[in-house]
Amino acid sequence: MNLTILFKIQAVYVWFYAAMLWFAPEFAATGPGWYVEGTDMASNFKAFGQVTAVPLIGLGIFAWMSPSWVGDNLKKVAMIFGIYLNIGFLLIQAYQVYIAGTAKLDPIGVAPTVILIALFFWQIRASD
Repeated sequence: MNLTILFKIQAVYVWFYAAMLWFAPEFAATGPGWYVEGTDMASNFKAFGQVTAVPLIGLGIFAWMSPSWVGDNLKKVAMIFGIYLNIGFLLIQAYQVYIAGTAKLDPIGVAPTVILIALFFWQIRASD
């Protein structure tokens, strides 16, 4: 395992979420409790999922291409993209669960992000 492979894994992970938001917003919103099965999901939420999917596709492309674009600066990009951005994702989820109360904790949705943070941190430290 190396940083290049981790960036590819990050890209696939982001594209997976983009696909869920585009094609199955009900599925994407069920884990955190924003959607309850058997109820009608508002069309504006479905539209929001599709709009949100577009920048996620761009982030996935950035993650996939970063190793070839940044060359010797890959550790710096890995720190920002692989650690800080993923921590930001966790922080907003924690805020929504514990402070705002608008979501419930979804361990299955959080676990891949925690794993990616740990792997990026491990690989950045290993490459020193």
